[in-house]
Amino acid sequence: RRHVSSVTVVSVGMGDLKGDLRQILQGFLHGFLYGAKIRFPHALLMVSLFDKKDLSWDRKIDKILSLTLNHARNLGLFVLTYKSLVAGLRKTNMRKGVAVALAGGLGGSLVFGDDTSINTQINLYVFSRVAKALGHLILERQWIPKWKHWYRIWAGLSWALVMVLFSKKRHTLQKSLTSSMIYLYEDSDIPGSAFVNL
Repeated sequence: RRHVSSVTVVSVGMGDLKGDLRQILQGFLHGFLYGAKIRFPHALLMVSLFDKKDLSWDRKIDKILSLTLNHARNLGLFVLTYKSLVAGLRKTNMRKGVAVALAGGLGGSLVFGDDTSINTQINLYVFSRVAKALGHLILERQWIPKWKHWYRIWAGLSWALVMVLFSKKRHTLQKSLTSSMIYLYEDSDIPGSAFVNL
C-alpha cells in the first residue's frame, strides 16, 4: 500500500487552488474584454445617432466609455463570481448541475440584479436566448408534438402581445421600444414626418 504524506496532499491542494485562481482571474479578463468588445460599437452607434442632439462630443465620448466600462466590468465580475462559486461548491461534492445553477443564480442576482439600462439589456438578451432554448428542449423531449409552424405561432403571439401592450399599456414597455413604436406606428400617420423624428 502506497503511503501519501500530508505534504503531498497539501501540495496537490495548493496546485488545485492555484489552477482555480488562475482560471477565475482569466475568466474575469475574458468577461471584461468580451463585454468591452460588444458594448463599445453598440454604445458608439446608439449615442452618436440617438442621444440628444445638443450633447457635446466630450459628453458623448464620456457616455460611450462609461457604458462600455459598465458592461465590461459587470460581465467580468459575473464570470469571476460564477467561477469562484463553482470552484467552491465543487469541494462540497454537490452535484454539478445544482452547483452550476446555484452559482449562475447567485452570480446573476449579485452582478446583474440592479435595474440599470445595461443590466436590463443583458438580462433581456439572456432571457430571450433561454426562452428559445427551452422551446427547443420542449420539442426535443417531445412534450408537445413536432409541428413546423410553432415558430410562426411564437412570432405571431410575440407581435400580438407587443402591439396590445403598446396600444393599451405602453408605460410597461421599455422606453427605447416605445420610442421606436411611436415613430413606426404614430408618427407615420403625420404627412411629411418620415425624417423629422428619425
